[in-house]
Amino acid sequence: MIRKLGRFEASVPLVREMFCETDDWPRWMPGIASTRTLSRDSGTRRVEVVHMVHGRRFVQQLECRETERGLEHHQISGFFKTWEAAWTFRETPDGLATTVSLFLDLELGVGSGLLVPKRLLAAWVGRMLDDTIAQGQKRALQLVERRRQPTSAVQVGQPVLQVFETDGGFEVMFAGRRFVIDALPPTSES
Repeated sequence: MIRKLGRFEASVPLVREMFCETDDWPRWMPGIASTRTLSRDSGTRRVEVVHMVHGRRFVQQLECRETERGLEHHQISGFFKTWEAAWTFRETPDGLATTVSLFLDLELGVGSGLLVPKRLLAAWVGRMLDDTIAQGQKRALQLVERRRQPTSAVQVGQPVLQVFETDGGFEVMFAGRRFVIDALPPTSES
């Protein structure tokens, strides 16, 4: 069992969305070359993940399930005999950030287990997860900053109109009032 903790300077909903959006993992998770959603229903996705590690390509199929506390991964096929991961997201006591915790239980398959000692595997995976948390912290800060910065502003005297681009659409501040404009998901016809 491997356990990791990290503090992300962002809200729980933002961090949770970042981890649950499997299509974005290659943008910020080290070692992940690509992801492809194979199927999706309410709260569960089956995802093909292509890892590039030391120039070698590994393909893994995961079932990713959103839970009340976070995100769980279960390997359906891949390099490991067992790969069970649970990410949880909790507000920090000061209410200003998110504590991200990971519990990972993994075991190599018979052929692979003979080549890699368990301690070496745990150390390697532990470093990979430390890198994932570090890159996740940076990605969360980028998303927070992107949501804070207006994409355009018109100002004569006091600010009258500000438009903020968010992952879900736009937030418009006009004459002291806030409006949210949701982005429409692309249709299969477009």
